[in-house]
Amino acid sequence: MTDRYDRRAGGYARHWAPVLAPTALRLLDLADAWLPRDGAGATILDVGAGTGTLTLAAARRWPAAHVIGLDPSEGMLAVARQAARSLHRPPRFVTAAADAIPLPEASVDVAVSSFVLQLVPDRLAALREIRRVLRPGGRLAYATWLADDRPFAASEAVDAAFDELGIEEPEEPEPARAGDLASTGAAAAQLRRSGFRPAGARTHLLEHAWTAESYLAYRLQCYDEELVAALEPDRQARLETMARARLTGLGGEELHFRAGIVFGWGQRPYEYAAYQATDSRAARGAR
Repeated sequence: MTDRYDRRAGGYARHWAPVLAPTALRLLDLADAWLPRDGAGATILDVGAGTGTLTLAAARRWPAAHVIGLDPSEGMLAVARQAARSLHRPPRFVTAAADAIPLPEASVDVAVSSFVLQLVPDRLAALREIRRVLRPGGRLAYATWLADDRPFAASEAVDAAFDELGIEEPEEPEPARAGDLASTGAAAAQLRRSGFRPAGARTHLLEHAWTAESYLAYRLQCYDEELVAALEPDRQARLETMARARLTGLGGEELHFRAGIVFGWGQRPYEYAAYQATDSRAARGAR
């Protein structure tokens, strides 16, 4: 998984991060109520910073805060670091996974995470690690995908062009991942099991109006970048021509992307020791 994101970092920043950004930035609106106006004295952690959408926006919004962007992909963080060079007070970037955060316990005031907790191998382990580094009373807000199997016509059109040319993904083992959330109830329950009290979740609809050209660029230069790069130049050209023709034949509604999102939030309780003891007893009972 990390290798894939290392390889796709540039295309991700150009073509996919802007699609996610409006929804991801809503997390900072939520965090406004939890932080001083300029963030003075606060530490903010972006878990799964990627190419830096939330990390950089947090550093701009709260210039007096200590902002940390954490991600296991060094390739993604390289893009974020480059973008951060123009900031007066650049954030700190740390290469690490969500379930192994190299920060002391109770050292973070607010944690945010956008479109990452579906990718981790164990979402409960990641949530518990985030809770560990939050100070008592510290808050988490995250966004991730809601399980949704509705077809997207633009995706099917490009897939058909690949199929017509007999281009197939190489056989690779699928990385372990937690997957999309089934419901807001499941999100809130996982937060509570991870020791967050209070905790809650709500749904949101992410929408993006692709054009035929912008979606084609996303597929060829980001999502399928490695597969396309392995093709001979004439086959690449045929694929692009066929995919463009199929996409151009779609109506605007068929290029309009809609996907369900879950916003989850929770607080590390002040009485953390009591919940920690409860978790330990529950773990012993499960054994």
